[in-house]
Amino acid sequence: MTLDYILDEKARECAGEQMGWFDLKRTNKLVDRIKLLNPDAAPYVQAYHLVTPIPQSQIDAVSNKDVFKQNPGYQ
Repeated sequence: MTLDYILDEKARECAGEQMGWFDLKRTNKLVDRIKLLNPDAAPYVQAYHLVTPIPQSQIDAVSNKDVFKQNPGYQ
């Protein structure tokens, strides 16, 4: 039993529930598995994809913009 086996099984079980990104992020397998299993996305996936961009409306809403900035890679 390996982590990859568990992730494969959960992907089959929960297909369409859109929870896979969280599992792959939590296990640090996101970039590796995309490069291995998704040839269309492999050239584009980067380490910064482990976090999502912060909505601009949220960044605009804070008063201390020098402290709260966009996640790296999404500037």
